[in-house]
Amino acid sequence: MIDIVQARTIVVLADCHIHPSKGIDWPQAALDAFAGADLFVTLGDMGERAGLDTLARLAPIVGVRGRDDEDDPRTAARLRVLEVAGLRLGCVFDPIEVGAALQIEPLICASAEAMECLFEAPLDALLWASTHKPSLERVAGCLHVNPGSVTLPGKDAPASFAKLTVATGAIEAEIVRLQ
Repeated sequence: MIDIVQARTIVVLADCHIHPSKGIDWPQAALDAFAGADLFVTLGDMGERAGLDTLARLAPIVGVRGRDDEDDPRTAARLRVLEVAGLRLGCVFDPIEVGAALQIEPLICASAEAMECLFEAPLDALLWASTHKPSLERVAGCLHVNPGSVTLPGKDAPASFAKLTVATGAIEAEIVRLQ
């Protein structure tokens, strides 16, 4: 699935497991830090639809499905490609599960040919999740971004999300750590 989107500032989220009915909801510090987002990209395990609805009041949402997600058309796909300012961003929850990686921690992607087949063309960035730990690296010209988790960070990991700034032909990324 390829979506053409207009956005300059993209907040990338994953592994948040938002379940207001169980006491896990967006921390106010996170909602404050999301200010200025043009688009939210969710990479799965977001939890209840109510968490997506909260984000939708701030900016549009698109994403992929994880294992802990209620059915929602905004995040129904297992794999998604976003075209933003002429750049291609591949989105997956578990890159091993969809054939995009051979291992995680550290991420080792499948062959260039396999990735191109999976995403229908080369990517400028691969947005991935499922570890609750943030990572950001550039490998062979492709930016690899795992936002970590705002609400349930992995062992020794900070509460975090990723922020992408996109312009024609360029993408910058940072991991934003919450206090």
